[in-house]
Amino acid sequence: MRKKIIKVAAFCGAAALSVGGMAQVSDRPHGDHHEMAGDKLGELSFPNSGNEAAQVPFLRGVKLLHNFQYDDAIEAFQQAQKADPAFALAYWGEAMAHNYTLWAEQHTDQARAVLKKLGPTPEVRAAKARTKREKMYLAAVETLYGPGTKFDRDLLYADKMDALAKAYSGDVEAQTFDALATLGRSHGARNEANYLKAAAILEKLFPTHQQHPGVVHYMIHSYDDPGHAQLGLKAARLYDKIAPDSAHAQHMTSHIFLAMGMWPETEEANVHAAAAQDAAMAAHHMPPGACGHGHIWLVYARLQQGKDVDREIDACLAQAEAMTKELKELPAIGSPEGAFGSWADMAVRAGIETGKWPKWVELPSGKFAWARFTEDYGRVLASRHDAAAAQSALAAMRNDREIISANWKKEFPDDDTSLPWVDRALAQSEAVGVLAQGRSDEGIQLLRKAAEAEAALPPPFGPPALLKPSYELLGDELLALGRNREAAEAYKKALAAAPNRRLSVLGLKAATSS
Repeated sequence: MRKKIIKVAAFCGAAALSVGGMAQVSDRPHGDHHEMAGDKLGELSFPNSGNEAAQVPFLRGVKLLHNFQYDDAIEAFQQAQKADPAFALAYWGEAMAHNYTLWAEQHTDQARAVLKKLGPTPEVRAAKARTKREKMYLAAVETLYGPGTKFDRDLLYADKMDALAKAYSGDVEAQTFDALATLGRSHGARNEANYLKAAAILEKLFPTHQQHPGVVHYMIHSYDDPGHAQLGLKAARLYDKIAPDSAHAQHMTSHIFLAMGMWPETEEANVHAAAAQDAAMAAHHMPPGACGHGHIWLVYARLQQGKDVDREIDACLAQAEAMTKELKELPAIGSPEGAFGSWADMAVRAGIETGKWPKWVELPSGKFAWARFTEDYGRVLASRHDAAAAQSALAAMRNDREIISANWKKEFPDDDTSLPWVDRALAQSEAVGVLAQGRSDEGIQLLRKAAEAEAALPPPFGPPALLKPSYELLGDELLALGRNREAAEAYKKALAAAPNRRLSVLGLKAATSS
């Protein structure tokens, strides 16, 4: 399932590499600045051929890149270009800010326009790069926005970064961006081999670069699943402290905490992320936010502690309704973590956890299909003992699915990870519909099949992508039938995918208490 960042302009055996090893990669003394006034985004060293005036904005831009604050990074790199119009890496950086590596999205046309500011062709642009090393950085980004599909270009770009990192083994930035490119070989999903390969690159850097925002950030991403999260805890304990000005850094620590079922820490991280984001929004004369990625995680963490989340859900709904009034054209699907998508996610999760279902929002016909699908999924679960209502909600889900399927590539052309979860939600809901009709054996069989198919998908990042995990639901149904041993096995499988999840913990306790 795709996960959006918090945007602030809108929310193995080799010796460790050292900063001193960087002296070999540039003829110029620039790029060793570690402290900048008002810059609490981490520390790094990036020797380069830009003039002195370009150094502060350029290095700030690189830090912002590593912290996934892309809009601010673009602004910083543009400032570096004004200071040194022929500085190739300033254009490299701005182009890089249009590529969202970890969820397979890219502003291709905008990035190509950035490169054309440096020169009309790759050959002309390459001639302006002042060192062999900088030519390799530029060649890599040219590949990233060259011909071919996005996924083809991801692989070619990662090959270029492998070559750059090998050629300049003392270049910490080359190693760090190579680790990110390695994660990008997974095209927005989790490929364990790629993730552990990236982790191995970063583990070499980590002992001597614990203030580097990219090293620490990408280590968290490399390990943020239940099977590996313990290995990322050391990075999670650091990242928010080395980049306190980054809302995304505050949130990212919770990728590890959530994967380990550390609910107070997950909550705290996202409270801090929201505060940092709101401060940045205020600086741009914009109101605070109540919806989006971090707020969904915050609500989920509070629900796991049995806390009330009505205020958060109501605030997101109010924001969604206000934002919709300002839209000239309503989206057919809408972002899963846009305003209405966020509200539906929060409201259905709260209904699942508490049994207190929301007042469903009547969304415009044919619009906001993702939020409608999520609502209808909640209606199916709420109608477990009402066959007619369950069938009505199922019919609505199928209609939503058709709209999503017809429009997904138009709105999200590079995302191949979300639609399988739509199908998993529908399969689970069809099992619930059968159960609601009193056909227990058939419903259990369908639910078990749905759970097995769900478990075969790559692990999602963060809260369960399917709001009611199928193995947990299977455990609930088996427990209600008195089949405690089978229920316990189902809950154990649910907890392997979502450690310390409250309802699975309670279910397992009930199944094993007698």
